Amino acid sequence: MLKKTMTWTVAMIALVAVATAAMTADEILDRMEEEADRLNEGSMVGTMRFDITYRDGTTSERLFGMLSIPDFALIYFIEPTDVAGTIFLTHEIDEGDDSRMWLYLPLLGIPKEFVSDEERGGSFAGSSMSYDDLGGGNERDDFVATLLGEEDLVIGDETRTAYVIESVAKDGVDTDTPRSVVWVDTDGFIMLRAESYNDLGNLSSTVEVVALTEFDGMLTFAEMLSTDVLDESSTLITVVERHRPDAEIGSDVFSPDGLTTFDPAAWGF
Repeated sequence: MLKKTMTWTVAMIALVAVATAAMTADEILDRMEEEADRLNEGSMVGTMRFDITYRDGTTSERLFGMLSIPDFALIYFIEPTDVAGTIFLTHEIDEGDDSRMWLYLPLLGIPKEFVSDEERGGSFAGSSMSYDDLGGGNERDDFVATLLGEEDLVIGDETRTAYVIESVAKDGVDTDTPRSVVWVDTDGFIMLRAESYNDLGNLSSTVEVVALTEFDGMLTFAEMLSTDVLDESSTLITVVERHRPDAEIGSDVFSPDGLTTFDPAAWGF
């Protein structure tokens, strides 16, 4: 009798543990955001490359320098030479609100703030990604997230297990992407894949991690492929290098008024 009682007790403890450990879709997305915030703590300097393939099969390459601190990011255009010196600046503001964005063009000599959806939705550097993709705000409150299950994804030479989460726009929300599906790594809680669908229900774009690495002991992507399904173009984003600088970067570096005197050589660009 004691043995039977103990067996039932252990079984009940196991069931309670499973129930307690189970995560909702929103909890998984919260954890993903927390991991992203951890990665972006402090200052970071790096370079990234875009390899762009257009609908007609032609290709081009872009090289950028990156600076970031929490809530601020600056992308400096290094190559090709005809766009060198262009700067894209983003400021995150209150959670749930759109970020503020500026584009500085050396020929104009003044930064222009993006205020319209059309400006924010424009192609970033001719790639398959928009300015909003790189610096947009958090719109999770406009969607209902549902955990669909788990799925294994092959990335490079390893297999990763991911939570599969569907997000559907709430009634009355005006959005170009009323439905999306995201795959979140069950261990590192980073996004491994995402699909976006338009208001006709058609797949419009995908983002997928194709190579993983670690930075400061945290799992992150080394290469990511962004595909505009409707335009039949794609961009392979490669993180060439990233590091923590010897001293923290001051917020004044991210001032729109300071873009005219930004010195790329000071950051190795």
